[in-house]
Amino acid sequence: MPDSNTSLDKNLLDAAREEENRQFIGAWLGWRGQGRLLPRRSDIDLNDIKHLLGRVILLELRGDDEILVRVAGSQLREHSHFEATGKNMRDLTPSDQWPVRRWRISMVAAQPCGARQVNLNSWTSTGQANIFETVTLPIEADDPAKPGLVLSNVALQGATSDPPAKDRPQVALMPSEFRFLDLGAGIPDRIIP
Repeated sequence: MPDSNTSLDKNLLDAAREEENRQFIGAWLGWRGQGRLLPRRSDIDLNDIKHLLGRVILLELRGDDEILVRVAGSQLREHSHFEATGKNMRDLTPSDQWPVRRWRISMVAAQPCGARQVNLNSWTSTGQANIFETVTLPIEADDPAKPGLVLSNVALQGATSDPPAKDRPQVALMPSEFRFLDLGAGIPDRIIP
């Protein structure tokens, strides 16, 4: 009979539909190692995900309303038509959507748990929607006094994407699909839509 970690790891890998996200999860599981709930920041080996770095986002949770985008890959800038690195997620989120986004990101870091979401981006030059699957996983800070971290990989569904419209708003809308993923500490009891 498989142990619970093996079962949880398999469920986590199976949650992602896109191969790039399964590779991302596989790297995260390798960084975490045996017997630990989370990898530490110093465990991260970017060589394991170098082919994904253009679509990786690292968030630093500094406070209730300050979730800093430490890194947003260059391919994300091409799809969104704006630079997110160095900005507060609050400023990239429509104000009516911020409470839910803040809660979800905070839960990923605090529970800790993972998340999978699907976003439709129809702000393209052709009007056709690009569909993105994002997997977000927590990273333990090396120093407990440091802010919490979450790392995401954004995978494009389909072989090609349409370029962004030049007048695209500089915001990241809430996903059309969202669910928490159990890493071994459960998931939040309540789900805010």
